[in-house]
Order: sequence, then C-alpha cells, then structure tokens
Amino acid sequence: MRQAKRQQRRPHKRRWPRVLGIFFGLIVILGILLVVFFTPLNNAYRNATGNDTPADSAVKNELVKQIDANKTGNPTVDGVLDQAATTLKNTKMSTIVAAAGNQSKFARLLQSTTGIPAAQANSAAGTVFASSALTPLREAIAAGDYVKAYQAYRNLDGTAKAEAAALLK
Repeated sequence: MRQAKRQQRRPHKRRWPRVLGIFFGLIVILGILLVVFFTPLNNAYRNATGNDTPADSAVKNELVKQIDANKTGNPTVDGVLDQAATTLKNTKMSTIVAAAGNQSKFARLLQSTTGIPAAQANSAAGTVFASSALTPLREAIAAGDYVKAYQAYRNLDGTAKAEAAALLK
C-alpha cells in the first residue's frame, strides 16, 4: 500500500514545455530558412505564377512613394512623375527583372513605357549597360535581389545617380 501511495504522489513528467520548445524551435528555424532563401523563393513564385509577388508589390509601392516625394508643385513635373508612378505600377516585375538582365529587352521596355523612338531607347540602354557604376544595381535587379539592389543604390555616388536620373528624363 505504501508503494501505491508513493507512486501516486510522484510528480508526472510535464510534456508541454518540451512540445512548446520544439514548436518554437521549428518556427525559428523556418524563419531563418525563409530569410536565407527569400530571393530564390520569391523569384520561383514570380516565375511560376507570372504575376507580381507580395514582395514585388511592396517594392513597387515604396518606389512610388519615393517618386511622389519628389513632386515639386509644378504641374508639368508632377504630371511626368505621376505618369512614371503609374507606369511602374502597371509594369510586371518579371518584365523589369528581365529587362535589367538583357540590353535589347531594356530598350524595348524603355520604348514601350516612355514612347521614345527606338534609336533613343537603344542608346539609353547601351549607356545603362556600359556604365560600370550602374552595373551592381542593374545586376541585383536582374537577379531579383531587392536587398542587394537597395545596397547598390545606396552605394551610388552623386554622379551615377545624376546619370541614372538623366537617362529617365
């Protein structure tokens, strides 16, 4: 009888802390893997569906905010900026990524979105692809790596930024 009471009084092993620890550990590992493999997963999703991913939409929205921040109050300038923002919103990110990796696609994209003549679009594309200052930015966009693209943009000096802005005018 004493043994029966001793067994009844013995504390039970608690399994919930272990189960919760394993669960939260798996969540942390999954989060780390998602961060490490974000760019390939994002690109695979875009290629599989042909549509913009949520990350693409977030990047576009941030770029539109930056475009809107440059408004001056001049109706002519603001109209051009509004048109640029609308064009960016309506262009699929897969088209932009492909154009960043191929000079002729870049020229066609410039021509179709801005309405400039083919010769001028080819010249602008040639300038972008020949610029060593813009190469890291262009390659990061072509790879669909937004973090590297942002870092490459931040590393551009004033001359390269002015060069890029002049091409877009």
